Amino acid sequence: MNDNEHQVIANPLDAVAQAGAALLRAETDQNVTAAREARDVLMRAATAAMQGGIPLRDITAAESRGQSEIRQELRGDTLRKVERARRQMRDAERSYHTAVERAVRLGLSTREIAHAADVTHGTIRAITARLPGGDNGSTPTEATDRDSPMTLS
Repeated sequence: MNDNEHQVIANPLDAVAQAGAALLRAETDQNVTAAREARDVLMRAATAAMQGGIPLRDITAAESRGQSEIRQELRGDTLRKVERARRQMRDAERSYHTAVERAVRLGLSTREIAHAADVTHGTIRAITARLPGGDNGSTPTEATDRDSPMTLS
């Protein structure tokens, strides 16, 4: 917690709102220690507010207000991170498909490629089915593999 969070807050409902915001931020960041501390602060703030005669519905509304404020504050950055992660995932998937396509053009069997990629050979066949020309991923080696009694299907 920073120095501002340790200052005494004159309005008990503001203290509840700040604690609610701190708790949501900590839980969102998966910071167990900060979440535990924020939960304790929230409990103390809510208790002080109740002892001051503030109705429970006002206390819960203040907590919700704090959570709403932090949600709004973090929304833009969080959505940008989601967009960036999706772009990275799309780029990685494109790179993966390119590597699989190269292995198929090289004539490697879908089983070899699948083993290297740690996926089923059906997954490799699905990727190669989308190749221009509709290649299903079969190679001469694979045809031989299927005909061999020593190969597991």
